[in-house]
Amino acid sequence: MTAPIYTDLKNKIVMVTGGSKGIGFGIASAFAAQGCAIRLVARDPVSLESAQQQLVKEFGVDVKSMAVNLSDDKNFDALAPFYEDADILVNSAGAMGRGSLQDIDPEKFRDAWEGKVMSTIFLTRRIYPFMKKRPHGGVIINIIGIAADRLNFKSIGTTTANAALAAFTKAMGSESTNDNIRIVGIHPGLIRTPRTEVLVNPTSDADRNAYEKLMKNLPYGRMGEASEIANLAIFLASQQSAYTSGEVISVDAGSRYRY
Repeated sequence: MTAPIYTDLKNKIVMVTGGSKGIGFGIASAFAAQGCAIRLVARDPVSLESAQQQLVKEFGVDVKSMAVNLSDDKNFDALAPFYEDADILVNSAGAMGRGSLQDIDPEKFRDAWEGKVMSTIFLTRRIYPFMKKRPHGGVIINIIGIAADRLNFKSIGTTTANAALAAFTKAMGSESTNDNIRIVGIHPGLIRTPRTEVLVNPTSDADRNAYEKLMKNLPYGRMGEASEIANLAIFLASQQSAYTSGEVISVDAGSRYRY
């Protein structure tokens, strides 16, 4: 389904972290289709270059990219040319590994927490003063995850990180409107991306057995598409959502209530 054209988004500068693949790239593509200039940030320079070339070829918009590891806040200074000019920030970087409290690796957990939770918080902190100075303000969209609502001790890192970011989004978004900045969040459910490809095409009997019941229980018998998250993101960034802030919207077709 083709998203509507929001004329107020044309020529806006949109910074997307985690923008080289999956949901982040889907969101970058949706904004590019609106005529926005895109600023991509991700760890992997190879996938980043590929994403940049694809967006330029398909949409003919201005696209710049920077390979940065957001787990280390020392790297944020390098991003200044991006966040100082961005009208819209989409925080989509980072992912927490699965595992119970006793299963998680402390070092990997801390690195993932920095890359997802702290990068969202501190990039918001960096960009906020620049958005505040602009007459038109700005919009910050945090891509979080349904585990904030569907709490799962078997994936304690994801649940804890997502719950923290949901609280951050609601608290910040409730007051940021005083500075003409809207802050909102999206909780994607199970979305079809390269990371979830194993669910569709399991490579082992263990994966096949583990995911068979999950896949059968999904609403409409399928995962969501990155475009379905992206379409909501551009709607939230547009003036059609001018009175929406401090809100986190779940996009999982109600799967969080299925057991």
